[in-house]
Amino acid sequence: MKKINFYIVILTLLFVFTKCNYKLDEPVPQQSFTVDIAFNTPEGAQNAIIGVYGIIAGSTLYGESIQMASDLMGASDDFNWRGTFFAQRDLRNKNMVSDNGIATNTWITAYRAINASNSVLEKLDVITNPTDKNTARGELLFLRALCHFDLVRLYAQPWDAAGTNTGLGVPLMLVANNFNKVSRNSIAEVYAQVIQDLQNAESLLPATNNNRATSFAAKALLARVYLQQGNYTQALAKANDVISNGSYTLGSTVNAVFDGNNTPEAIFEIQQTSVNNAGQTNSGLATFYSNQNGIGRGDIEIRAEHLALYTMADARLTELFYVGTGNKPGEQACGKWKSPVKNYNIIRLAEMYLIRAEANFRNSTSTGATPLADINRIRNRAGLTNLATVTLNNILLERRVELCFEGHRLHDLKRLKQNIVILNGTTTVITTTFPYNSPKAVLPIPLREINVNSNLVQNPGY
Repeated sequence: MKKINFYIVILTLLFVFTKCNYKLDEPVPQQSFTVDIAFNTPEGAQNAIIGVYGIIAGSTLYGESIQMASDLMGASDDFNWRGTFFAQRDLRNKNMVSDNGIATNTWITAYRAINASNSVLEKLDVITNPTDKNTARGELLFLRALCHFDLVRLYAQPWDAAGTNTGLGVPLMLVANNFNKVSRNSIAEVYAQVIQDLQNAESLLPATNNNRATSFAAKALLARVYLQQGNYTQALAKANDVISNGSYTLGSTVNAVFDGNNTPEAIFEIQQTSVNNAGQTNSGLATFYSNQNGIGRGDIEIRAEHLALYTMADARLTELFYVGTGNKPGEQACGKWKSPVKNYNIIRLAEMYLIRAEANFRNSTSTGATPLADINRIRNRAGLTNLATVTLNNILLERRVELCFEGHRLHDLKRLKQNIVILNGTTTVITTTFPYNSPKAVLPIPLREINVNSNLVQNPGY
């Protein structure tokens, strides 16, 4: 597909999928979702799949808010919010209200992407080539699972490995245009559907797929899901499969995967270009994290407490953090999201090594490699010497410094049942602590959804 045609497709399908700013209880107006027109040929169905990728790439999902919501709510001891946008400020300070803009827009867009996936799934019979149809189905199931998984992690209490998980999760949307007073499924039901979708996607997808979802992306996301559940045996199996059988390699430098696009370390990325990206002024990861001359707002200032987690010999300290020279000169900034036209990593190989190390350690096994070997592999890439022995704390610290500001912090605190800490001030530091399962660590169900759907139960505290 020529580049100009790709952008026409994205714009067209975004119009088809997003024309109506619908709520989850109301039918979509006829003029807003011309499915029969869009999907009556194999080419139309394939273009519609590109449209779903376009939805999740926007700033209200994986181009910004999914990652930032986790970091703002969980990494409040790692950075200060220096911006003027109150929605982000309230997330960082655990002071959200039920009409918080991030909570509302992320919910709306995630269900828009899920509904779009379901709509295309129901029209796949127009694709007559069996291989193409399997790939298309696998991609859509992967994207649907990805959205449902992050919705339940953000809008519901955490998975309890020792519990029944019968608490309220989020609505499972498995049929297109089903907006008739939906209710929240249980946390267990949502996780079960996510796993089922990903297992099916794994069996349907090819190993390579032109920088789109692959069988290894499904395996890697399954490893993440199983880790969140504390299912270390399955997390280990999937992470080891990706490491052992995928064609991925760690970048030669710690910033290679962030400075390049579709590098050998990247398992699944959100494609960003100068023409089509999540934003460069008031939205997009680079807008808030970057603090360079002419690029970014510099609204996220890295705290000294986070920088103190690294030793002076750690290349991550020198290559992934810098003193800002842009909108807020002199403040420490994170260099992972410096450019709005570089791809945003959703899953990368380093995470798989860290999952394998933790799962092996907890299971007292050495499948694929010993935990010590995997941690030293990550450390060596950062220019650090080998550890002689490894503890669980070593592994968790390595995970924290390697994956910082990539949207993992809140979810790691919850699965590890660790307190969520807010640090304010510099010379005099004011510390506020919340338990991992605090209602303030869960996004509110958007007020507009509650107002129109009596079957939706609001989260406590809102």
